Formats: sequence, structure tokens, C-alpha cells
Amino acid sequence: MVDDRWENRAVLSNLLEPLGFTILEAENGQEGLEILQNQAPNLTITDLTMPVMDGFTFLNHIRNTAELKDNKVIVSSASVSQQDQQMALSRGGDDFLPKPVEVTALLHLLAEHLNMEWTYKLPPETLEQEESSSIEMVVPPRPILEELLVLAERNQVKRLRSHLQELKTSDSAYTAFADSLLELARTFQTEEIEEQLNQHLRRDGSNAIL
Repeated sequence: MVDDRWENRAVLSNLLEPLGFTILEAENGQEGLEILQNQAPNLTITDLTMPVMDGFTFLNHIRNTAELKDNKVIVSSASVSQQDQQMALSRGGDDFLPKPVEVTALLHLLAEHLNMEWTYKLPPETLEQEESSSIEMVVPPRPILEELLVLAERNQVKRLRSHLQELKTSDSAYTAFADSLLELARTFQTEEIEEQLNQHLRRDGSNAIL
């Protein structure tokens, strides 16, 4: 990371080091060239406006030095006009990353230019939701479905909730089924409850033996 402002370098370090990257820092283009020649990093992110050697001169040295010309360089600048971006690319940048840096944009460019693929870990609450949704729902017998449907059609939400709670208590196998309807009943979505119950009844009918 080549940038004369430590806080800009710190942003990238704090984002990428926890992901396993090693960050090499330089305060200007001259220091950046020394790192490129001595340590050969996989990719360079450089600012444009710096003392001693600015970003454009830094890019010029890279593209005109045989052993450095193939290095991947992303230009990162707060100047985001189309003209400035085009100039940075025409002077040797492989891509442009606007400041302030957005994490999604940064990770996308790293994946593209380092030929990487990110693997995302779901947060615990999402995993729990997926696990619970993967549990097979046990549907009660047809007479119970019909009784619940009548209550929903009559908008008797209180009695409907009571019946669903009793169903859970009587047999824990019906917990997933009852909870799915109780969630709708809490917000008085009786039409959605009717639709779900009718779907269960149609499936029950299709499995009947005549």
C-alpha cells in the first residue's frame, strides 16, 4: 500500500490483515519502488498525490522497468471524476478504487486481479434459521386442518392461536407447522393462513387412496 497518509494505509491494513493478507506500507512512490524490487508483493494499491514521488511517476517507473512492468497496480484516489480515472488507467493502472474505500469494491478488485474466490461464512443466526427451515414439517391430519381453516375463514384469530398452541403441546412433532401459522396469526394475516392450510389440504387429497 503506497500512500503518504497513515490513516489510509491503516484502513486497508485493518480490513485485510484479519483475512490473512500481509500488508507492506510505503509513504511515497520511491519507497514503493524499493519494496517492489526487494519483496515482490502480489499487488500494489497506490495513491496519486504524494511527496517525493507521486503516483503517476510511480506508475511510469513500474511500466518502464522490465522486471516490474507486469506488476498489478490498483490506483486509489479521492478524485473520482471520469477524466481522473481514465488518466490513472492510461498511465499504467490496472484498475481504480475510489476513496473512501468501500469494502465490497475492494474485495471485488482483489478477487479479480489476484484470481481469488471469496468464501463467506454465514452469521450464527442465519445458520440457525437455515437449519430450522430444513427440518421436515409434520402436518396434522385432515380434520384438524379443516378445523383450523374454519377459524381462519371466520377471522377467529384468538381461538386459532389457542388451537395451534394446544397442537404444539399435544405433540411436539407439529411444532414447526404450528409455529409457521402462529407467526402469521400474530400479525392477523388470516388470508395467508387460509392459503397455507388449503395447500396442505390439497396435498393431503392428492395422496389419498381411492
